[in-house]
Amino acid sequence: MYYFSHLANHSPLVVSPQGCEMSYMWPHYVLQSDFNAAWTPLSSRYSLWLYRESGVDDLTVLRGTPVLFIPGNAGSSRQIRSIASSAARQFQKDNKTLYKKPLDFFAVEFNEDFSAIHPPTLLTQARYSAQAIHYIISLYPKDTKVILMGHSMGGLVSQLLMTELNDHYLRAVITMSTPSHLAPVRFDRRAEFVYSDARTAQLGDISSSTPLITICGGATDSQITSEVCALPERTTPLRRTIVTTSLQDAWTGVGHREMVWCHQVRSIVARLALSLSQGGSDDVSIDQIGRSRPLLISPPRDRVNITGNTLNYLRETRKLELGSPATGIHMIPLPPQQPLHFTLFSYGLEPLALKTNDRTPSIRILYCSKPPPSSTEPNCIELAGRTMHLPRQKWPGPFPADKGVNDDDHISVFEADLVVPSLSSEDHIAVWIDRYSTGWVVASVEVDNSPELTVTTLDAIKPSGVTLTLPSRSKSLRTIIKFPNLLSHSLLVYKVDTAYSGQCLGLRLPPLVMHHSSPNEVHYHSAAETFYLHSHRTGPFLRQRESNDHVTTLTIYSSGECGIENLHLRIAWRETLGRLGVRYWMGLAMWSISVVAIIQGMAWHQYDTRGAFPSARVIVHDLFWWLITTIGLSLVILSMFPTPKELFLGNSGNPLFAPLAFFMWLFACGLVISSIYILLIITYCFSAIQKKIARSSPSGEQRTSKRWILSIAIIVLLVAVVVPFQVAFMIVFMIQLSVCGTPGMSLNTTKLDSPISSSPTPDGLRKEHIKRTQNFHFLLLLTWLLPFAGPILVVWIRTLQTAGYTVPFDGDHNVIVILPWILLGEATASGRTFRREASSWRSNMTILLFSLVVLISLLLGPRYPFLVFEATTVLAAWLVVTRVEWKRS
Repeated sequence: MYYFSHLANHSPLVVSPQGCEMSYMWPHYVLQSDFNAAWTPLSSRYSLWLYRESGVDDLTVLRGTPVLFIPGNAGSSRQIRSIASSAARQFQKDNKTLYKKPLDFFAVEFNEDFSAIHPPTLLTQARYSAQAIHYIISLYPKDTKVILMGHSMGGLVSQLLMTELNDHYLRAVITMSTPSHLAPVRFDRRAEFVYSDARTAQLGDISSSTPLITICGGATDSQITSEVCALPERTTPLRRTIVTTSLQDAWTGVGHREMVWCHQVRSIVARLALSLSQGGSDDVSIDQIGRSRPLLISPPRDRVNITGNTLNYLRETRKLELGSPATGIHMIPLPPQQPLHFTLFSYGLEPLALKTNDRTPSIRILYCSKPPPSSTEPNCIELAGRTMHLPRQKWPGPFPADKGVNDDDHISVFEADLVVPSLSSEDHIAVWIDRYSTGWVVASVEVDNSPELTVTTLDAIKPSGVTLTLPSRSKSLRTIIKFPNLLSHSLLVYKVDTAYSGQCLGLRLPPLVMHHSSPNEVHYHSAAETFYLHSHRTGPFLRQRESNDHVTTLTIYSSGECGIENLHLRIAWRETLGRLGVRYWMGLAMWSISVVAIIQGMAWHQYDTRGAFPSARVIVHDLFWWLITTIGLSLVILSMFPTPKELFLGNSGNPLFAPLAFFMWLFACGLVISSIYILLIITYCFSAIQKKIARSSPSGEQRTSKRWILSIAIIVLLVAVVVPFQVAFMIVFMIQLSVCGTPGMSLNTTKLDSPISSSPTPDGLRKEHIKRTQNFHFLLLLTWLLPFAGPILVVWIRTLQTAGYTVPFDGDHNVIVILPWILLGEATASGRTFRREASSWRSNMTILLFSLVVLISLLLGPRYPFLVFEATTVLAAWLVVTRVEWKRS
């Protein structure tokens, strides 16, 4: 457990290093005391705050577009300070050129409620936030709209608000590290209904004209994995998923908590919110603002006047290299081969489409052909293409560095695919530099060739891996390598080592590898060090993406003096194992319950047929290899069948992941066996303590019927009115632990006036042994069901602490669910006997219910854990009705 925990915590930063600079701000918070009980009955539980940046914002006057920040699980309203500070200072810097109005940041304070593990708490937060929006709008002129910004589960609240509030209230919604697909904790059935509602907003079925942008942290976020964070692909144009590794000027994975303060990311989120507040957002403007993908340039095909400019023709080369370029137009000839690709890198100069201020020199890219008859100047038009920023790496060295990259330290790239029906010697690509720069420019026209390598995942699994030799033209400015047969999956991580030739140190652009793992996810790697290929496009339990035409692609950018000769690819086993724990911890717990159900089903079967109730330790010892081999191999075979994504381990029968079932089953068996011995040690210690501090009570049914009926009635009443049923479940567990820790039958416990001998009979000892064994089995089952009750107990205590003792706890007062467990606990605490079942159909029904628990735990438990608790509750009710000796004999 420690090893896998270490891998889960350590491997994300190995696979996707985090380069974040700490952000600083000068915060001031203003409580919105007017948002009181007149607006919402929840005003005594939660609060609303206005953020002001000291020295920049007016502390009292509202003059911008309102933004409401919603924190996540155990989050705080104070988390908005980093983004709000950046937005205030960006507006102060660019209020005359880019932005018309600032942003007014409001934030709700949920007192660090645990909304991730309790859906009713999440819905309560949504109700409060909806009223907060109405209150905020009342402070502004008519038709004012609000931008919602949510972190973690606060993003899910924002998506729920899209289903409640129409486009008239919302200008845009930005979510960060939000679990959009699956609940992070799925022990409560109500989470499914919450996600069903949120999915209507994700798909654009409602509020389709309100932009919904979700930002995911990549592999660095080990709490909310990016395949769960991403929105469904190809829905409406105003739905966007942005992975921070794809964010130009950030290029880094970001941890879950770091998402709100990482300087590289917070400045981009602030800029995004400022731009969205100006209105008129569409899918093109979102791409331009977010810069998570190349910006497509489709200029008009009007002739560009270049009269009066100096034309510099390249004669013996098709590669342009300029240091500290001066004003002028440089003409690059086109080779006769087809198709062609044009690539340009620049530092200190910006392509015209990326230029954001007048201080930076700009570059225009033109396509020039034969002059028209009436002119001696070439006939030039703007060249259509795509442009973006690339990170400026420090060779050799890790990328990104600890503090990341500066937002102005980048290389601009312009690319265009050229398909010319008939080339002539007068066709050129023109690079027009408008004024002198201290930077540099590298450009070239090359024959476009993107090889597809036949390497497969099975090749990478080999101990030696596979070595891929790149074409001799790898020293070109751009080399694309496609892997159509390489599986991209969130459970797999590939390790890549490179061998390069030439002098890379001191180059303008040493080899930079761009891994395009999905339409929404790009990773950048330095070829100077080992790097890891990983993807989050699909994963366990996720519905199949609508488009499967994406191919894993590596694009190598270089200024050309240094090139990569080969790549050595293999599976990164440690990092791959580190990804399993985050995605299957609930599945492992449910499979462990199936092991417990198998053990107890066998015990009840032997009790009915032979009269002996074997202990869990005996069953495990006798059937250990049967448990491991027979069931483990059966699970491997079952995992090869193309089952729906919701079943089993959620991999739809992919044979590559079939062995995972065996190792997960082996781990589950080991956990259960360990828990048996841990409980034996605990109960032994309890027994030893009780022997020293008190005389043990006689065994047997000592409580009168009136007393146990009264105690059960009191607990049921408390559950129905005051406490959640999970608290009662925890009480049953503690009582059962105490019962199992009670010292065994003493030789002197028989009453003096008893008609039988003062020494216990063999039959009495046997019954006592059976009773204690049955009690321990019940304790073992309760122990493995604790995850369904323990977290809610924490939520309840937290709610009492933060909201006061008079605030009602939402939901969880289901008496029917907890009643079977209370009755079983009462039966064991009062020393009642569990009878053998002479009726064959009742005995078979007991085994059938245990088998049902096993099947549900194995097939549905990893995706729907709440079904396991419901099935075991039905089993408990059956045992209460058919097995407990309620009447004394």
